[in-house]
Amino acid sequence: MARLLSASRAASIVGVPRGIIQKHIQTGELTSFEGKVKLSQLVKLYPDSEIEKDEIFERIEEFIANALKRARYAKFQKLITPDTATLASRLANLSKELAETQIALHQNEQLLAKLHDYIIEQSNKNNDSAAVYKSLGEWLNKTGKNITTNTPKIKPLIQKDDFLRIMAAQVHIIPSGLEYFVEGKSSILEAGLTTGSALNYGCSNGNCGKCKAKLISGKIEKIKQHEYVFPEAEKAQNYFLMCSNTAVTDIEIEADIAGSEKDIPQQSLSTKVKKIEPISKYVSVLTLKTQRTKRLRFLAGQEVELKLRDNIVTTLPIASCPCDESFIQFHIENNSSPFSHYLNNKLKTGDTVNVNGPSGHFVLDKDSTKPIIFIAVDTGFAPVKSLIENALSLEAAEYIHFYWINTQAEKPYLHNICRAWNDALDNFKYTAINVAHLSHNEIPSQDIFSACLSNLIKDHVDLANVDIYSAIPESLTEFANTFFMAQGLDAEQVHFTHN
Repeated sequence: MARLLSASRAASIVGVPRGIIQKHIQTGELTSFEGKVKLSQLVKLYPDSEIEKDEIFERIEEFIANALKRARYAKFQKLITPDTATLASRLANLSKELAETQIALHQNEQLLAKLHDYIIEQSNKNNDSAAVYKSLGEWLNKTGKNITTNTPKIKPLIQKDDFLRIMAAQVHIIPSGLEYFVEGKSSILEAGLTTGSALNYGCSNGNCGKCKAKLISGKIEKIKQHEYVFPEAEKAQNYFLMCSNTAVTDIEIEADIAGSEKDIPQQSLSTKVKKIEPISKYVSVLTLKTQRTKRLRFLAGQEVELKLRDNIVTTLPIASCPCDESFIQFHIENNSSPFSHYLNNKLKTGDTVNVNGPSGHFVLDKDSTKPIIFIAVDTGFAPVKSLIENALSLEAAEYIHFYWINTQAEKPYLHNICRAWNDALDNFKYTAINVAHLSHNEIPSQDIFSACLSNLIKDHVDLANVDIYSAIPESLTEFANTFFMAQGLDAEQVHFTHN
């Protein structure tokens, strides 16, 4: 029986982004069986993806650390291990699968032995078919030896897959095809939001019922009580609340996910100032904290309206990822605007800031797995940062290249974060373009911007097979769009903050 793996599981085992596996499926290098791929085909594509026995049995902690190296917060750097009951249930499932495999193996061995005896019997007869049977017997022996020789290449990957299935359960959501893992006793909703997925939810506390889903297969466990009451018809169809249940085994569920910005409701939230950080002469970072039971639903790249006391209002792009739990970050230029003045002179930690939104169409194309080029000028990095973190969390692109055009100082204000991405991630490249000879807040001319865009041509000879996201001044949008169209890109491949 062929061993089938989901795209996410296959990516985890061989250590590549999920988008790479999806591209293999699209090109026909991997055959998809209801969204899953054969382990045997995966081995042929990644023959060097082997691990030594001691890495599985004697150095498990190191393996865990490597598997979670993309975790964005310190609390996720250590694996959240399942409890005893969950481990027992997962082991029981693996034991059942092992027993079924052993039975199938025994049956196949019996069949093969009888086939071998039959071929020998027929090849010994004195008739015209004897030579054919003799040739078939030789082929069968030769093929069997080749299969035995290649088996060791598959074994380490099977060990990896079994280990991951014990330590974390996988969630597969239909009809969207979204996949992610649940660790420890995290709720299915919490685990999904941590990846930046746009799951539908409201209170996240078991009251509103907006995060309900239908269990198709697998086993879940209720981890907290909820006040929401399901109609009898939905109970009979295995509906449950994602915020109140965890996954014990790999599960398949039917649930609503925001397909576009149109699916995100308008919200009004009262938040508290968590931190105000002047990180450069020109930019301050404002971090707000929402209530635990009323987080802001938004798509990476969108913006919201912020309202302070004295009726001071501004609209700013969100700089944080939807996976940032209850924290929302903004990058604010230090200028003469009323909002900037209030931020730097009056606003304090713990003060209330009202948030309304979100809005905006500068969001990732969820159906595309093309390489992505991001371009930002100065604080245009804010929405780009949100998009990059979301793309990395979802493993939505096989390759990302970020160009940051900086007019404010020798280095961009969060240069070290981008350098860290560049150093830690094989599929991420960062290029800082310094034009700091301009006056503060001076918009680059078309000539200067054109010179900056020439870097793209040097780095990417063929731009026709990429998606481009540009957070640049509105005055440069038409010029940039004309430039990209001249490089052979279609309109749906180019995205701007100003449309």
